[in-house]
Amino acid sequence: MSVESSVSQKLINSKRSTKLSNESVVKFTEEIKTVTEEEKSKLKEVSRPTPKKLVWCNIEATVAITTGGRKLARFKSKNINKRPVIKGVSGVARPGELLALMGGSGAGKTTLMNILARLKTKGVEYSGSVTVNGVEISQTEMRKISAYVQQIDLFCGTLTVREQLTYSTIADMNLTECENMLIGIKNKIKGIPFGERKRLAFACEVLTNPEILFADEPTSGLDAFMATQVAMALRSIANKGKTVISVIHQPSSAIFKMFDKVCFMADGRIAYNGPVSRICEFFESFNDPYFRCPESYNPADFVITKMSIRPDRVEKDKARVEKIIAHYEQSEIGIAMQAEIEKVQSRMGNAQEKTKSYASSFLTQFWCLFLRSFKTTLRDPTLMKVRVAQVLITAVIIGLVNFRTTLSGATVQNIEGVLYNCVRDMNFLFLFPSINVITSELPIFYREHKARIYSTPAYFLAKSMAELPQYTVLPIIYSVIVYWMTGLYPELFTFILFMVICILITYVAVSVAYFGACAFEDEGTAVTYVPIMVLPMLVFGGFYVQARNIPIYYYPLWFKYGFESLQANHWHKIKNIPCKIGEICPAKNGYELLARRGMESASVLGWMAILFFFTIILRCLALGTLMLRVRFLK
Repeated sequence: MSVESSVSQKLINSKRSTKLSNESVVKFTEEIKTVTEEEKSKLKEVSRPTPKKLVWCNIEATVAITTGGRKLARFKSKNINKRPVIKGVSGVARPGELLALMGGSGAGKTTLMNILARLKTKGVEYSGSVTVNGVEISQTEMRKISAYVQQIDLFCGTLTVREQLTYSTIADMNLTECENMLIGIKNKIKGIPFGERKRLAFACEVLTNPEILFADEPTSGLDAFMATQVAMALRSIANKGKTVISVIHQPSSAIFKMFDKVCFMADGRIAYNGPVSRICEFFESFNDPYFRCPESYNPADFVITKMSIRPDRVEKDKARVEKIIAHYEQSEIGIAMQAEIEKVQSRMGNAQEKTKSYASSFLTQFWCLFLRSFKTTLRDPTLMKVRVAQVLITAVIIGLVNFRTTLSGATVQNIEGVLYNCVRDMNFLFLFPSINVITSELPIFYREHKARIYSTPAYFLAKSMAELPQYTVLPIIYSVIVYWMTGLYPELFTFILFMVICILITYVAVSVAYFGACAFEDEGTAVTYVPIMVLPMLVFGGFYVQARNIPIYYYPLWFKYGFESLQANHWHKIKNIPCKIGEICPAKNGYELLARRGMESASVLGWMAILFFFTIILRCLALGTLMLRVRFLK
């Protein structure tokens, strides 16, 4: 029985009694308190996530040796083209503890953490087991319960810190002072300092309440104060019962002491894995002055120095490292670690713990992403100002060149040129700039999707809907200026259809941009290949070549349907085309002109439906391409 039902039942029973003695009232109150406290403790136990103990056993990893951009594996045997980077590594990361992975350059610490996080690393193959609470965990399950803070901080720069995070997280990460500042975009918008960006990176990852947190060199590039702040943020997360693993590079003595355990790696092996407080004691047990850590020396720097292998003295340094590794394996700390790992191995299970796929429902994901994308669109100065300026300048120029064109046999081509320019402008004004909008956000999307914050369909649909208003308003502005300045058929209904057609052409163009961005991922590549799809439309759009002469395999090109629908919308209203004596008259009326163009069968509403159909199909292709890309990146 829940707290509410228990208390409610007692209140109902109490109301049935007309008189209650003071003693009964006191007894009843104490009973309610007892039930409430018991139920609260039970609910707290149920809602509290199970702490995650991460254990890895006998991890071995190799990296493919490449030369000239091609893997030697194509020409040589497997053993020749692989270089070992991790050699039989085992260890433990406990909940509530902060574990540091340290070592010299090439020691294998980052590769090990990527393996523990079950991240795909190009060219790296590994074997061994990674278990959580004694259960071997899959890549998908690890993504659901963990978060990974990368070295490169990726954010939507047009959002404020407060909009990115909840208030409680802002307080935990000491971001209160900058909560209303924009995050910032490099070379565009001034934002928060680098140190705050690092803490914000942690805050973003802990929003999903992960049980395991991985951090890749979180203090790199920071001054001593900011590095300490970041280390304190890690410490705060670990104090909440989370398992925190961080690759750390050259920490100060104060930061080093914040860690509970440290795992020193050398030449792809474990040289020490134990408490930070006992690292000096471990080296003193050599009974050799050479391995004694000076009192005024940073223990982290001392150990790194003793475990480094320099190219000019490889053999001597490797012999020293082997001595340290052998001493660790025979030490009390090493034996205790190995015993714990063997205990986990003996009890290892294969069943996967069931966890929620995402922290929130699809509708919640969609709504939050929609608001974020909408704010990003409004606050991006380059995107909005440049687009509005382009639309206004282009529309005014076309309007001035064809200002109040009087219909006659000589001006028919001018009017058709105006209509064709509308199709061309709606494509080139929005297609290529829209590619950057998607490609610039893909790294952020990949990171947040891997963290299981939201699904691919939720992101894509929210992004599409958030940008819909601007891709509706901008064509309307263009249509109003061009239509009335050029003097097209002065009827409200005809103008409305003209405007809707321009909007639909814009939707198709943006959909092509989405598909190109998702297919090629890189902006430069997309901008290079997308014109191959677009440029043929200029020729086979119906203006330079008669519609009946266009090959059937070019019919899927939407320029044709955009131009023909604009033509039909305008010339169906023209009952007479005035022609002066001696003037070439292409047709007597609008219907005859459409027939000469091979557009007599053009249907305004039918062609508008086809444009809408193109929009849906291209968006579906873009979404499918993005989902496929995400699947291969896992």
